[in-house]
Amino acid sequence: MAPLPLVNSPFILDSAGVAGLLGGDEAVSTVALTQICGGRSWLGWYNSPGSYVVGKRFQQLARSARSTALRSDSGRHQLTSVDPTLLFEHDGLSKGPAYKGIYSGTSMQATGPLAYLLTKKSAKASNITIKGRTTHSVNVSITRIKDSEASSQPQVKLHQRPRFLALLPIAASVGTCVTCGFYRQWYAFSMILLGIFARGLTCLFIGCGKLVLDHPRPAKGSPNGDGILGSDEDFILLKGSESVVNAATRGKFFLRFPSKHARRMAEFCSTLLIVQAIAQLIFIPQGQLFGKLMFVISLICSGAYNLWLSSVDKGDVEETILESVLGKHKLYKFELPNRCSAVVFMLLVFNDGDEPPDPRVLKRIMNAYLPLDSPVWEKWKEIVIDQLKHGQALQFDDSHWNHKDFSEGDRQLLQDLLEDAEVVYNALENNEEVKNALKDHKAEKSFAKCVSNEK
Repeated sequence: MAPLPLVNSPFILDSAGVAGLLGGDEAVSTVALTQICGGRSWLGWYNSPGSYVVGKRFQQLARSARSTALRSDSGRHQLTSVDPTLLFEHDGLSKGPAYKGIYSGTSMQATGPLAYLLTKKSAKASNITIKGRTTHSVNVSITRIKDSEASSQPQVKLHQRPRFLALLPIAASVGTCVTCGFYRQWYAFSMILLGIFARGLTCLFIGCGKLVLDHPRPAKGSPNGDGILGSDEDFILLKGSESVVNAATRGKFFLRFPSKHARRMAEFCSTLLIVQAIAQLIFIPQGQLFGKLMFVISLICSGAYNLWLSSVDKGDVEETILESVLGKHKLYKFELPNRCSAVVFMLLVFNDGDEPPDPRVLKRIMNAYLPLDSPVWEKWKEIVIDQLKHGQALQFDDSHWNHKDFSEGDRQLLQDLLEDAEVVYNALENNEEVKNALKDHKAEKSFAKCVSNEK
């Protein structure tokens, strides 16, 4: 046998076992990306740092497992679903803003992850400015979701990073493991081999699951799903059928495995990863310098790969998730000078059909986002609703705000509010940029109707 290298070196590497505890966040991220980045289930066979952190996360994953039975033509199947947020520490799975259904009357204080992704997409979009009496500008975005993949629980796959680069940490781990065996560095050999097996099995298990979206199915005859997502400064007019709007507002992601033993498998992976981390702490210091060096080299190569893979652009991941569930959809964003103008804008955009609007729906929108029990505001709502109900233009004169029951200050406020409504109406009628955007939006509406009729 060849002489062992570095046998007489004075260099000491007794803390090498601790290296396996580092890089936990990147290790978790790359395990999670195994699910989203297609074709990586079999590319996790390398000794990776951070096994203890991944093992603890898999403990939580096992506790979240829920079994369900699925009936099909081929018989009854047992499925296991787990909460992916325990692995995907990603903004894309956060909760979304409040939602109010225009026709259904649904009110939700928090929505699902797709609604959150829509708000992030809206925040990045460029806006069309409608000028007027400025107090505190409010953004209103419009998007129409077509009846597409949302109801079929689509798989989410991201093909961004080249898969062949995963061969580098695999080659480094296998190479250092074989080298340790050749020089009979059995402590390092066994720990590297254990790391390869633990990591590979973990990625293979996660890759067997499907990232799916579950959401409530609407009852037959449910009203249109149109509604408003929003906070104080940003609103999104969400237009579409009740099914796709449910997917956007109530949908929840799950990792679904076609086996009732998925919980036990998650527990086994967790135990294996934690045992690996503890064993490395105990046995690596017992080895010789050359074996420790081989162990550290394997971790450096895999750690660098984990860092590179986990640096995938979150914006691309979010866009892929959003489009894979809701399909490609355009978003039009407008900046309004104040909250009153924003509400009038939403009323006019929702009333884009041929039938006269329902006054109760108009009042519901107004009461949701504007002050209540104020004589001036109530009078303003009454005037605007009356104009819209009869299909009249929002054009006002002295007779609309000169009420003898109001003080001079109240009359001035009512005049300002009515002029705000008039400015928005004129912008929709005369501003070419606004008209073109809304024209494009209405064309999408016609296309969505065609798709729905074909189905």
